[in-house]
Amino acid sequence: MTDAMDALFLYAQERRIRPLLDTEPEFSQVVLCLERQDKSFRALLDEETETCFEKFLSEQALLDLFNERAAFRAGFQIALELER
Repeated sequence: MTDAMDALFLYAQERRIRPLLDTEPEFSQVVLCLERQDKSFRALLDEETETCFEKFLSEQALLDLFNERAAFRAGFQIALELER
């Protein structure tokens, strides 16, 4: 992404995405459910397994970021095409 697109992406993450998610009726319920499941799952793990799981989650978060950035770029490109 260009520097300008990076700045817009960060702005969207910091200021726009959460308000949009809050308009989804089930968003809060899904977050709470996920937090409960995470807590229950982690209670089953020993220290070594939890370390491995943390590494997995870190890689998953990076993959999610790549997907979010690609979706942002795609939306940006579509907006530019529609403007023509």
